[in-house]
Amino acid sequence: MRYIFCILLLLFAIQAAAIVIVDNEGIYHQYPYESFFRIQGRDFTTTKEVDREIIETTWKGILFDTWLKEQKLGDFQRIRFVSSDRYEVVFNHAEWDTLSSWLAYSEDGKVFPHEQLRLIFPHLRSQYWVRDLIEIHLENRKEIPLPGKFIPMQDFFADQNLIENPKPFERIKGYRFDDFLSLLSDKPIKEIVLYSKDGLIQNLIYPAQLSGAVLELSQSGSYNLKSPQIPGGMWMKDIVYLQCDEHAIIDLRYISILVPVSKALEWDLGPQSTIRLSYPAEVESMIFADALGEPMIFEGVRDFRITP
Repeated sequence: MRYIFCILLLLFAIQAAAIVIVDNEGIYHQYPYESFFRIQGRDFTTTKEVDREIIETTWKGILFDTWLKEQKLGDFQRIRFVSSDRYEVVFNHAEWDTLSSWLAYSEDGKVFPHEQLRLIFPHLRSQYWVRDLIEIHLENRKEIPLPGKFIPMQDFFADQNLIENPKPFERIKGYRFDDFLSLLSDKPIKEIVLYSKDGLIQNLIYPAQLSGAVLELSQSGSYNLKSPQIPGGMWMKDIVYLQCDEHAIIDLRYISILVPVSKALEWDLGPQSTIRLSYPAEVESMIFADALGEPMIFEGVRDFRITP
């Protein structure tokens, strides 16, 4: 009954043109869009490079991270932002504390419709920005476990069907998430972690955000996300790590990214953590940190396991 009541309350809040914040006790707080326009806004700028030209944009809005602290909604382990088209951006508390964020209501002097406020992180790429923000969830972090098995990405996809022009996408080649995720997890709802070579991370859910999605294989050999369920500006490029529940595939050319990945996902790895490397004809075990210092040992590995 409480669940049904909360859903009805959420639907009412959306109809009433409000951003809904759900605290870590499941209590819903409504903040009408109008209330943000009444706060004294400030100008801020962002820059991006397009065809080798630096484009500067001037926004107006409120410093959102400061505003959120002033609401005193309690502590949380992670914060999740949801757009009107159900795209989600997630940060753990440590990441959130290092970021500055703005809730913008105008761009280069053009004021948005009240229900189309944008959450902008000036120091992050725009794929982490949220258009048409409708929900914010303050949550106790759900643990993302250390995978039981790591598989080389190139070897894994060598056995998959590379599809030309996978609908609804054209002029690309790629692998359908609908096809290969079943080999990594048999759960009907799967938790996916993506990590790019430049340190960006995304937590996504299949099928909600990845049904019909494709992992594009570019001409340069990089792997790029394309999904009809999320806006194109949110598609991640240069993916080198993909975790699906308790299995992971990793581009061995970037094996060292396991260090920042382990920190971001809070795996309990220490100096005595070990790695077990399985080759076609033998198995070798050693200290995990030593293995990262000798990347050549990963050549020809079939899979490996890490033990804290």
